[in-house]
Amino acid sequence: MIETACANAESIEQTETRARDVQVGLSSQPGPDSGTRESLRPLTSLKWPYVPEELAYPDPLKRDDPKDLQLRQYEAIATSPKIREILSKHENLPALLTSVDKLRGIEREQALHKALGVTPPDIDGWRKSTEPSEDVLALRELAEVVEAAIRGGDESALGLDWGE
Repeated sequence: MIETACANAESIEQTETRARDVQVGLSSQPGPDSGTRESLRPLTSLKWPYVPEELAYPDPLKRDDPKDLQLRQYEAIATSPKIREILSKHENLPALLTSVDKLRGIEREQALHKALGVTPPDIDGWRKSTEPSEDVLALRELAEVVEAAIRGGDESALGLDWGE
């Protein structure tokens, strides 16, 4: 019994060591301005959001309600090289995301609508065939890549449709 407990403790320690060694994305990536390689933060150093456990008997009335992201989906977002590429390609995108993240409630929702170009005046602009701004296109590109990371290759799920 003691040998089993020791073996289990060693197995847990090895798993924790492997988890500490896992890097966000690839182990290294070239910087946008230089050819040098910089190491990325370990996944264990990130502040992960609370992920509720799935219920053994889900409520049938909540079947069609929006679902919380699961840990594997957060990991897919954190390790996506495409997301990292988009964030490095559009310099003002991190600042835009930070400013939206600081808002709460209806102000946040309105800011997201405006940033994505889906407010009524923007939709009227589409009818007049005006081109969306670079920020709107960058945010949409990021949203599509995040959606693809969350889906994990499941093309049968409903997705974003910009109506263009």
